Amino acid sequence: MTAKSIARWVSLASLVLVAAVLATSVASAQTSAKPGPLAGLIKQSKGESGIVVYGNPPSANFNALVDRFHYYYPWIKVTEYDLDDNTIFSKYASEAAQGVRTADMLIASAPNLWVYASRKGYVQDFTPQDLDQYPKFVKQYPGVYIMSPDPAIIVYNKLLLKDKVPTSVAAIAADSGTYGKLTGYTADNTFGYTGLYGYVQKKGWANLEAIGKREKPTTGVGSQLQLVAQGGAVASFLTSPTARFTIKNNAQYAQILDWTYATDATPIVTRGIGITKKAASPASAKLFLDFVYSKAGQLAMCDAGFTAFRNNYAPPNGCTNTLADVYKRVGEKNVFVAGFTQKFVNDRPAFAKRWHSIFG
Repeated sequence: MTAKSIARWVSLASLVLVAAVLATSVASAQTSAKPGPLAGLIKQSKGESGIVVYGNPPSANFNALVDRFHYYYPWIKVTEYDLDDNTIFSKYASEAAQGVRTADMLIASAPNLWVYASRKGYVQDFTPQDLDQYPKFVKQYPGVYIMSPDPAIIVYNKLLLKDKVPTSVAAIAADSGTYGKLTGYTADNTFGYTGLYGYVQKKGWANLEAIGKREKPTTGVGSQLQLVAQGGAVASFLTSPTARFTIKNNAQYAQILDWTYATDATPIVTRGIGITKKAASPASAKLFLDFVYSKAGQLAMCDAGFTAFRNNYAPPNGCTNTLADVYKRVGEKNVFVAGFTQKFVNDRPAFAKRWHSIFG
């Protein structure tokens, strides 16, 4: 073989090698660029008009969650209307019937209304990723999920009570001298009914009867915190755990208020979430729901004062707003998880009647 032939052969071999490398690189690039399971939703969401939420989470807590969601989906605007549970469903039903722009997502702690909403077909059946990484109760009906299993907690005025921290409803009931003025939810409020009902399933009525007229009930956690901070009550029992976030992030409240679990019995108030059938931005709503159940979403939920409950999940920053922490501090046998059942709905009239006979 002449020198010229050898040179030509080396050149040809080099071209073949380069072509092979390029082919491998292209194949690798095509593999790495393979669309993920959310690619279609992401593309569709960019043509939508943002998410409208009718929900019951306090705005501060929900906005903290949305801020973290925006890290991943900055183009999706989220508008929440902070409404009471009854209004959430009635407003959606009215607007959906008229065919006008309405909520893309509903969030409520109202087992009775979720039962009704499921029966009426208010939500669409979408299953977020990673749902198998949660307790079975995460799914209540097709498309209706538990967003946050919220433990009913005790908030107290630490300046007034000093070292007499109320560790249980039983302790509050037994010491009228220390815990003379109280506040909490009424049984007419859906969160309140769920918390009170759950407590009674575990401990009966005796402690609530002992508290009796010492309580000044209200319908919202905000008014309860204000009452306790001002000294109108020394504690609020079986209240919303969203108070944890409020206390932590309000400098004035942080100096006056603190919270603890009810160790004798902790009812879990299940906060439901679902994407509506009439959603104008269904892809955006699905991305939000998927985010909630991701590991990143669980950390965001925990930091925002909701309850993270993914199986075997430990927030990397040490956040303790988790169902695992509730079980650890209270004992799983002392926890009652209320689901969205017809029995729960049917029990409410008689329960409310008895509650009113005690508290007025």
